[in-house]
Amino acid sequence: MEFDKKYRFFFDLFMRGTVSPFYANRVGNVLTDEVVFSSEETPLAFENVKISTVWDVPEYLEVSLKERPEQVRVSKIRQYKGYLIDLSKFKKVEDYLTDQLSSRNRKKLRSKKRKLESECSIRYVFYHGQIEKDEYQRLFSELYDMLDNRFEEKKTANHNLPNWQYYRDLVYPMILKKRASLFVIYDQEKPITIALQFHLKQTVFSYIQSYHIDYSQYNMGDICMLKRLEWCFEQDFRVLDLSMGVTDYKIKWCNHHYDLYFHVFYKANSISTLFKAKIQCEKLRFKQYLRDRNILGKLVRYDKIKYRIRQLRG
Repeated sequence: MEFDKKYRFFFDLFMRGTVSPFYANRVGNVLTDEVVFSSEETPLAFENVKISTVWDVPEYLEVSLKERPEQVRVSKIRQYKGYLIDLSKFKKVEDYLTDQLSSRNRKKLRSKKRKLESECSIRYVFYHGQIEKDEYQRLFSELYDMLDNRFEEKKTANHNLPNWQYYRDLVYPMILKKRASLFVIYDQEKPITIALQFHLKQTVFSYIQSYHIDYSQYNMGDICMLKRLEWCFEQDFRVLDLSMGVTDYKIKWCNHHYDLYFHVFYKANSISTLFKAKIQCEKLRFKQYLRDRNILGKLVRYDKIKYRIRQLRG
């Protein structure tokens, strides 16, 4: 195994259908009490391990570490806070809205939806299991433009846009296999909101969502969430995960938060490797210390810094 190999737990599980070789071949969801992933064991030569990190292991997914030699150790370091919607205790969307939103917010949501539908020719479409290739390509191009315009409006960098062709190639076959879906709000034939989601048993992972900035007055994010929740109940999905990062939008809609962890695996019988692993762990703990005190992510934001650097470079 190469030095400092990195795995992305969330990405690998939901998008690739794999887990890193440090874990047993079973992943359970403690919220839905179901096994969301199982496969044949991936062999791992522990004698070759130096330092490896697994990013973004959410605490609501149950993973088991493989038996390993005593000299191979693991440090689990809390990093980000994630937010999700747990629908398992509710029978229909109105029950959830009543429990989660204030009467004022519910009234505002219905008013904005009525206004949108009265002033525009609106239709709601979920692509899950089938989609025409030409329409898929068009929607991905539209979503790119929506994100580009929206993040330009916010003066922040978006980390997905530089890898857009990768996602374009990845998602189409996943939609056909019902491992992913696109939710689209159309005004006639014009897409005005698009949400990309990945699926694993009864869990939906919301990955990318954006809207046409010309429709900002309708609160498109809230209308999109309402329609996605309706669809989750219809399809018997019980968890809608909005992933990491604290935002007012997530606090408003989500009824469950969780922590994500970095798992750092290292060989403790090598002095140089042990030293480097300890430094890496302390860097991660220090970053989380800054997040907990609203310095990193609030006062200092990497996405805004990256945006400014790109502007200076032209």
